[in-house]
Amino acid sequence: MRHRSRLRIAALIGSTLTVAALVGCSSEAAAPTATSTANPEIAALVPTEMAESGLIRVATDGAYPPFVSISEDDGETLVGLDADLAREMASLMGLEVEFVITSFDGLIPSLQAGTNDMAMNSIGDTKEREQAVDFVTYYHNGTVALVESGNPLDVTAEALCGARVAVNRGSLQQSTMLPPQSAACEADGKEAPTEAVFAGTPEALLALTAGQVDAVLADVPTLVLAQASNDAFEIAGPAFKNPNPGGVALPKDSEFAAAVHAAMTELMENGTYEEIIAKYELEDIAIDESVINGAIS
Repeated sequence: MRHRSRLRIAALIGSTLTVAALVGCSSEAAAPTATSTANPEIAALVPTEMAESGLIRVATDGAYPPFVSISEDDGETLVGLDADLAREMASLMGLEVEFVITSFDGLIPSLQAGTNDMAMNSIGDTKEREQAVDFVTYYHNGTVALVESGNPLDVTAEALCGARVAVNRGSLQQSTMLPPQSAACEADGKEAPTEAVFAGTPEALLALTAGQVDAVLADVPTLVLAQASNDAFEIAGPAFKNPNPGGVALPKDSEFAAAVHAAMTELMENGTYEEIIAKYELEDIAIDESVINGAIS
C-alpha cells in the first residue's frame, strides 16, 4: 500500500501545473530517538535563553500525515517528516523538543505572540507570510483535489466551478488557490466554487465522506494517503505545483533562524534528511538546498 502511494505521489507531482499565485503539549515519553548528536558549532547559534531552557517549543496541528500525525502504535507519539526532522534538528542543537498542538490557522499567530519557537506543519513559504514570519525551507509540494470515487462532478484541482470545496482554515489552498478560480469561473459565466472551511484535514475528509462537500483541496502526499486507505475516495486529475517551497516557520527576525538553517543544512549534507524523506516515501518533494525565505511570490 505504501509503495502504491509512493508511485501515486510521483505521478501527480511529475505532471503538475504551476500556479502563480485548542492548545496543549504532546507527550514525548515514547518519542523516536534522534540519531544526530549535538554539533557544537550549531549549538553555539542557539539563543542563550533557549539554550538554557534546553527546549524547543514546536507548534503543529499533529493531524497532517505524512508530515505529522499521531502514531498508531501508541496513540500519543507524533511521527512524520516534520516530527522526525524537528527532533533531529533539536538534537544537533543539544536541545529537546516539546510539540505544542495548535490549530493550523494558529501556527503563525503563536510565533508572533512568542508562545512557540517554531512551527512545522507542511507550511508553504510565501512573500505575504514572510512579512509576518521567517522560513527555513525543506520541501517543495503540490496541491490536488480529492473527490468521491467516480468524480461525479468531473472536477480537478484546477477546475472546481460549481463544486463545494473543503479547505483548511489559513491554508494556501484557501488564500491563494480558490480565489483566482472563483474569478475565472465567474468570468466564464459559470458558478464559482463554494468554499467550506475546516479546522483541519480530518474534518474535511469527514465532510467529504458525509457528502457535505464535493472535493477536498490539500497537499498531494496527504490526500494520496487518504485515498490509499479509502476506496470511496479518488484523486481528481492533475495537481498544482506550488511555485514556492515550504519550510519551518520562525518568529520574524529571530536569531534562532540561523541555528535552524544550519541544522537543516547539516541534515541534508550528512544523509539524515534523505533517510527521513525515504522513510515516508516523499522523495518527490525533497529539495537539495535549504534557504532562509525562499518564496518567489
